Amino acid sequence: MGEWSDYFEDFPEEAPQPPSAEERAKEKFDSDIKEMNSDAFALIAKTKKKANDAAQLQKKEFLESVDDCPQCGEKELNVYKLANKIYLCECQDCGIYGSGDDFSSALHKTASAIGDNIDWRDGSLFSVSTK
Repeated sequence: MGEWSDYFEDFPEEAPQPPSAEERAKEKFDSDIKEMNSDAFALIAKTKKKANDAAQLQKKEFLESVDDCPQCGEKELNVYKLANKIYLCECQDCGIYGSGDDFSSALHKTASAIGDNIDWRDGSLFSVSTK
């Protein structure tokens, strides 16, 4: 059995080659893109959290009760009674939500949304009537 160098002398096309300038540039470009994407995603998440925190502060005065969530079972279902006599249910854990003219119908709409993959943090039904 000979040395590895003997093998590569017989088969030079199989010898490991250093990456070309094009390959190195592509690797650097890909890593730069990944880094920029991670920075952008972090900024988006930070902005989204800030907006959600501000919305939660605004909702606080309308909070009527906290109940068990029909989807995740956690006692995280915030029930809001809005000024326009609409009830809104939003789970702080799993994100499911629903609204109705009374608590019962809001809870029913929330429960019937199970499996719809909705999340109030992506678009809440909360709105304050200024009339």
